Amino acid sequence: MTIFKIYKLITKIISPLFYIFFICRLLKNKEERGKYHERKGFSSNKKPEGELIWIHAASIGEALSSLPLIDKLKELSPKINIVITTGTKTSKEIIVKKKIDGLVHQYAPWDNEKFCKNFLNFWQPDLAIFLESEIWPNLLNETNKKNIPLCLINARITDSTFKKWMKFPQTIKYLLSFFSIIIAQDELSKVKLQKLGAKNIFVYGNLKNDSKKLLYDIEDLRKYDEFFEEKDLLVAASTHEGEEYEIVNKFKSLLIELPNLFLVIAPRHPDRRNDLVKIIRQTGFTDREFVLRSNNDDLDQNIKIFLLDSVGELGYFYKKSSAVILGGAFGSFGGHNPIEPALFDNAIFTGPNFYNFKDEYNQLSKVGGAKIIYDMDDLFVLKNKEKILSMAKNSKIFSENIGGTANKISVKLIGMLNENY
Repeated sequence: MTIFKIYKLITKIISPLFYIFFICRLLKNKEERGKYHERKGFSSNKKPEGELIWIHAASIGEALSSLPLIDKLKELSPKINIVITTGTKTSKEIIVKKKIDGLVHQYAPWDNEKFCKNFLNFWQPDLAIFLESEIWPNLLNETNKKNIPLCLINARITDSTFKKWMKFPQTIKYLLSFFSIIIAQDELSKVKLQKLGAKNIFVYGNLKNDSKKLLYDIEDLRKYDEFFEEKDLLVAASTHEGEEYEIVNKFKSLLIELPNLFLVIAPRHPDRRNDLVKIIRQTGFTDREFVLRSNNDDLDQNIKIFLLDSVGELGYFYKKSSAVILGGAFGSFGGHNPIEPALFDNAIFTGPNFYNFKDEYNQLSKVGGAKIIYDMDDLFVLKNKEKILSMAKNSKIFSENIGGTANKISVKLIGMLNENY
């Protein structure tokens, strides 16, 4: 029995346990109440008439990188309909807040043969697009069986993923054969994919380089304008567990020489707010010295830290700041997209483990827009305002002169859709 057949059998046998799994995740606030049926492939929405593209994006990062692609697809073909599937609550919030005509969100079906059939039988997409390294055997197999053209775009294969996949060469080669085309981020990913047996691979660059300025509702945030005009904002964005303590602790030290400095912490997963509150208290800040955005409290001069535990408002704080610490690279999370804060004219700081955005950080550092932090003491450069303003200017120029990937991919996909429809 092949590995794929064993996998199919296992996912079939454990299907009664999916509800328990859903409840456990619901209790941890990782699932949305009333959406279990979507995880089984059933829809909460009506299927629109006309051409339909299905985009599958796993989590926040993939959802964000899909946005410039969606914009371009709609620009090239305004009447086209798109259903996007993601697996997290935060990624759904990001998509829904865009309010794009003809765009519908649904939670991705779990990788069970029956659930995948439910999803595909309802939506019947004309084209299926998977982002980065989303390889779900049952979902891919059922899509292929229905003769729906499959595309893997913005494909990126890390060294660890490559090593894992090489342990099952025949299975991976079989699954990759389902893709009509694969569009890789870089030549290195292309070479790895070719070694895994993939064919028809193109290199168009990274979709995340086409990021646009993050949108936000100014009316909900206007009350903070006057307060932040008098502060030097430092934003710690997309932070992960294990990273915040050192950042907050160093911020406390910086306050001695930079009393006007103000820290905004925007964790990658806002539902970690309770953990963040504990960390802030552990570093010596009192409850009078920090607020949570979710509490909608007014700010006063005692406040030193603003915990941004919301979605869709980070752009406002990028606009108000001149320096941003990007998380994900102090731990082993691969880093996060520096283009988003750079577009708002910010000096960028991050840790050394930025392997998911190696080219972007290397180029940004080369032009003087970013600094790689190996020791938190390196943040004392914040005392040099002239240096920070120079870095911010360089990052802005860099961010405005990179991109074009979304347009190239969209033209390719629309061409495929027209051939198939």
